[in-house]
Amino acid sequence: MTQSVPSGGDPLAAFTVELEEIRAKAAAAQERLRSATASVQSPDGAVSVTLGPSGVLQDLRFGPRAYERPPQALAGLVMQLVGRAQQKVSAEVADAFSGMVGENSAARELLDEFLPEPPEDDAAPAGKSEVFMPEQEAEDRPPRPPSPPQNRPPQPGQPRRRPRPAPDEDDGESNPW
Repeated sequence: MTQSVPSGGDPLAAFTVELEEIRAKAAAAQERLRSATASVQSPDGAVSVTLGPSGVLQDLRFGPRAYERPPQALAGLVMQLVGRAQQKVSAEVADAFSGMVGENSAARELLDEFLPEPPEDDAAPAGKSEVFMPEQEAEDRPPRPPSPPQNRPPQPGQPRRRPRPAPDEDDGESNPW
């Protein structure tokens, strides 16, 4: 950061020039930080998310295909897209600081330690897309066990059970025993 002052040069003038360069870099970094956003959309257009520079959700939109998904699958898709957008906006923020601290500096290394990990492509089973799709849920889910019978008449040879009496009305006591 410090520059050697040529002999006969004014050290104060050189320092002023260097200070102005630092101010310009800081102003550019601030502007990049203010405008850093990341938008990610599912391949089928069912969901799109936009995050701001601090990773805060700024926009969440559902397309017509979103309503074809069960709630749990839709929630999983939203969370997956938010994670991808967080990774993108974090990288943008880190790049804004690179101009000030240098790409290979200790400060940049420290900043990189706090960035979210990019999604691992090898972690997904072969043939699975990066974005959660309800078809995958159906493939991964074990078959449902048969539901128990509902109030069927007893089979011949089986004892008949009496219906359980209704619980007594609360007598005002709060003792659960």
